[in-house]
Amino acid sequence: MTESARPSDPACQPMVHVLDDYADFRDGLVYSLQAHGLEARGHPSGEAFFDAYRWGWRGIITLDIDFEPPGAASGLQIFDRLLALRCPMPVIFLTGPHGHDVRLAVSQVTRRADVDFYAKQTAPAELRAAIGRAMAREPLLRERAEQERRLLQIVVAELTPAEREVLSRVLRGQTNYGIARELCKEEGVVELQRASGLRKVLGERRTPQALVEELKPLIDAQGASDLVDLARRELRARRALLSPLQQSLLEAALAGRSDVQIARQLGWHDEADRERRWRPRVQEALDDALALLQARSVAQLRRWLAWLDQRHPADPGDPDPPGDG
Repeated sequence: MTESARPSDPACQPMVHVLDDYADFRDGLVYSLQAHGLEARGHPSGEAFFDAYRWGWRGIITLDIDFEPPGAASGLQIFDRLLALRCPMPVIFLTGPHGHDVRLAVSQVTRRADVDFYAKQTAPAELRAAIGRAMAREPLLRERAEQERRLLQIVVAELTPAEREVLSRVLRGQTNYGIARELCKEEGVVELQRASGLRKVLGERRTPQALVEELKPLIDAQGASDLVDLARRELRARRALLSPLQQSLLEAALAGRSDVQIARQLGWHDEADRERRWRPRVQEALDDALALLQARSVAQLRRWLAWLDQRHPADPGDPDPPGDG
């Protein structure tokens, strides 16, 4: 995605994102919001929105529940994608005059606490007031989402596999001695791994109670049994976000193929292109895929996969490849 495809300063300026396939309604709502001092941008499809979307965007989303342009994602599919991305922006469903729309919208409210719904026939002033209330909720929702994202990234990318195993047992209330016996390690090794793991998660608050307060709600919310299970679930959830093209691209990159080999594989390479205009396209697509996975590089992703499913060997010389970040 090019810079020109992004809304201006989306990470700094809260914006109302209007997702609706009916151009007259979409453009009218955007114009009305802008006329009353709100930043607003229309999106004719879920694909157009997600092509541009980045985690740092602030604001809210209005979503047509009956959004179903031919060949494009429906309103509920768009909402499912927002949930999978853990998008922290509040969502307001806008329903048509049909009872079916209302029932669909109500069925979604319980899936996220910040979801609301209004009829498209709602008076403009009432709808703007609802949007204002959602905007007011957004900072707290974003703060919570960012904290969850930070902790999950520590569990996946910073803790080593040994530290995840040790901290999982600390969360159960086991002592260093008990952990050492269970894992067949020296107690001194367990003590070092425990201290290192606590420092990564908690900084200076390195107590078992603080660890429970920080990580137990996250483990329970994800339905995981411990930190090892949480890391596996999180990696699988991130991989599920990838499109077939992104999966193919990453498989090629993980196999060590060059930019030109990847471009040929994807049908982007043009032998007559002396300026190699395909190269930025490959790099941009790779960057987008890595961003979805929250991986800094292909090498880091290779280490994660080596731990998750052993499909790709770890880099030679990595002492603790699966989770060294």
